[in-house]
Amino acid sequence: MDIALAIFNIGAGLGVLAAGGALVYLAWQTTPLIREARALTIDLRRLTRATDAELRPILAQARELTTNVEVLSEDVAVKLDRLSDLMNSVQRSLDSGEFTVAPRRQEVRSVESWETREDPADS
Repeated sequence: MDIALAIFNIGAGLGVLAAGGALVYLAWQTTPLIREARALTIDLRRLTRATDAELRPILAQARELTTNVEVLSEDVAVKLDRLSDLMNSVQRSLDSGEFTVAPRRQEVRSVESWETREDPADS
């Protein structure tokens, strides 16, 4: 029985030693991976700061542009309403006969040129 217990303790000790050795080997193998992960984390933080620094002014300009477009579209809507009211008023005036539209007459101009000279020597 003592021999069996000694064999078991030696086997268990060797198993624990093998597991510890495997863990040390895995830790040694993952050291470059951990280093790269840390470097990627640092790069990601730097990229996040740069993106934040560059996007803030762009977003501010986009907000300002959106506000300006909103104001301009409201102005256009008001002017279109005024134009619609004016056109409706003109149409009502035309329909009622208060206002008539006649073709425009062209101005009568002289056929003579301003550059023409009358020299008595030519006649």
